[in-house]
Amino acid sequence: MKPVWIAACWLLLCLPCLPAWADGIVRVERLAQPQPLTSPERLRDLPDSAFTAEPDARQLRSARDGRGAWRLRPESSEESRVLLVYHPFSAQVTVAAPPDYLPRTATIFDADPSPAHSRRALAFPLTAAGPVYVSVQGARYPLQVAVRTSADYAVEDHAHVRVLWLSMGVLIAVSLVVLLFWTQLRERVYLLFSASMLLQLLYVLCAYGDAYTLPALAWLGRFGVAGIWFVATSSTIVTVLFLIEFADLRPRAPWLTRALLVVGAWLPLLMLALLVSPWPANKAWFPPLGNGLLMLANLLAVIALFLVWLRGGRHAGFVLIAWVPLVTVSTARAMQLSAGVPLTPLLEYGLPMMQAFAAVVLVLGLADRMLTFRRERDVAQLHAEHDALTGVLNRAGIINRLDRAVADARRKRQPLSVLFLDLDHFKAINDRYGHPVGDACLCAVTESIHSETMPAYQLGRIGGEEFLLLLPGIGRLAARDTAEQIRRKVERRCGEVKGMPVALTLSIGVVESGPDDSAASLIQRADAAMYTAKHEGRNRVVLLDTQLTPTALG
Repeated sequence: MKPVWIAACWLLLCLPCLPAWADGIVRVERLAQPQPLTSPERLRDLPDSAFTAEPDARQLRSARDGRGAWRLRPESSEESRVLLVYHPFSAQVTVAAPPDYLPRTATIFDADPSPAHSRRALAFPLTAAGPVYVSVQGARYPLQVAVRTSADYAVEDHAHVRVLWLSMGVLIAVSLVVLLFWTQLRERVYLLFSASMLLQLLYVLCAYGDAYTLPALAWLGRFGVAGIWFVATSSTIVTVLFLIEFADLRPRAPWLTRALLVVGAWLPLLMLALLVSPWPANKAWFPPLGNGLLMLANLLAVIALFLVWLRGGRHAGFVLIAWVPLVTVSTARAMQLSAGVPLTPLLEYGLPMMQAFAAVVLVLGLADRMLTFRRERDVAQLHAEHDALTGVLNRAGIINRLDRAVADARRKRQPLSVLFLDLDHFKAINDRYGHPVGDACLCAVTESIHSETMPAYQLGRIGGEEFLLLLPGIGRLAARDTAEQIRRKVERRCGEVKGMPVALTLSIGVVESGPDDSAASLIQRADAAMYTAKHEGRNRVVLLDTQLTPTALG
C-alpha cells in the first residue's frame, strides 16, 4: 500500500491554495464588442460604457472562442514596470500601452535569439502611466495578468529558470545515462525509458515556451500549439509502452494491458496521423479528445500497476511511486489553470520536479531490474553447473573450473593437484539395497569430503559414482595426505547408510599438474591412478608421479 499512501499525500499537497501576491493592477475592464488593436486611438475614444468591470483584476477570462479585449488600469508607480501574462500557452496576446499605444503582439512560439526573460510569462514593458489595452486570441483558459517592477520580475524569473533547468538537467542526465546503457545492452526497455524522459522534457520546454528560445529547438515554433499537442501525445504513447515493458504487465494483467495499449498507444497514434494530415482542417477536436484518452490511460495504468504490484510485481511498485505523484500534480495543475486560479509554487514547478523525481525513481527501478536479472542468471548458472542430487559441481562445471585452475597454476607458477575418487562396489550397493540407498551413499560421501577439505577446494561429480576434487596450491604429497584423510573418513563414517550395512569405501587417484598438462590430460592421468587403486584391491590412494609411476597407500 505504500505507493497509494504516497499518492494520497501528494494529492493533499496539491489542493488549490491561493497565494497572496500583489498584481499591480487596480482594475480590469472588458470590452463588450472585441475590436482589433490595429487602431488604438479608436479604443481610447470609446466611452466608459463600452467596458464592463471584471470582478477579478488578476485574470483575463476570454469568450468561448478564446478571444477578448480588455482595458487595464495599472497602479501608479515611478519605477520601470512590465505587464505580465502568465502561462499563455496557445494564446496570442496583443498589447497597446502608453505613451505611444503602438500594438505589440507576442506568443510563446516567437523566435527570440536573445530573450530577456523566460517564456513562463509574456512580458510587455510599461514606460508611462495610463490605461493599457490588451487583446487575446486563441486562449484555452483564463489568463493570469500582473504588473511588476522590472527588478522584481527579474528576481522572480531567475528563480523560475533555476528551478526549471535544475529539473531539466536531471532529466537530461538520466536520459543520456540510460541511453548509453541501451547502446551496450540493446534492451528495448532502456530505449523506451530514455525516449519517454526526453519527450517529457521536450513537452515541458514547449509548454513553458522556453524551447523556442533555444537555437536547436526554435524551429518547433512554426508548428504552434499543434507541435505541443504532437509532443505530448508522442510522450504518452512512448511512456505507456515503457510502463508495460518495465512493469511486465502483459503476462500479469493481459486484459488491462490490451485496453491500455488501445487507449494509450493505438488511438493516440491514430490521432497523431489525423493531426499531421490535411483532413480535417479544423483541429479543435484534438485537445478534448486527447485529454480524455490521457485521463483514461492514466486510470487504466494505475489500476493495472496496482494489481500487478499486489500480485508480486516488484517493478510495478517502482512505477507507482514514480508515476502517481507525477499524474496527480499534472492533473491538479491543469485543473487549476482551466479554472483561472493562480498556481501555487508547488503546482507551478511540480510538473518538472515530479518528472525529475520520477526519472530518479525509475532509474533505481532499472537498477533493481538489472539486479533481479543478474540473480536469476546466477541461479540458472548455479543449476546448470551443479549436480541436483549432491549439490556439488556437475561434469561441465568441474571441467570448467579445472580449465581455469590449470591456467591460474601456470600463470602464478603454483602447484595444482587433482583427486579422482570412485566409490567401491557401488553397483552392488544399488542392486542389493536399491537406488534410494545408493543416492544416500553419494550424498554421504560428498559430506565426508567437504568435512575434510578447505573452501578453496572444488568438488565435482563427473559420472555416476565418480568425483573429481581440485586442490589449487597443493603439491602431490600434501594432496596424497588429504586423499588418505578422506578415504579414512569415508571408511569410518559410511559403514552404515540409512540403516543399511553398505561398508562404503573409496579408491582415489592423485596427480599433480605438470607444465604440459591440460584439463583433459590431468583427468586422464588421475583416472589411471584411480584404476590402479582398483586393481590393487580398492579402498586405497594411489599417487601417480610425473614419470607415471604409481605409489599406493591404504
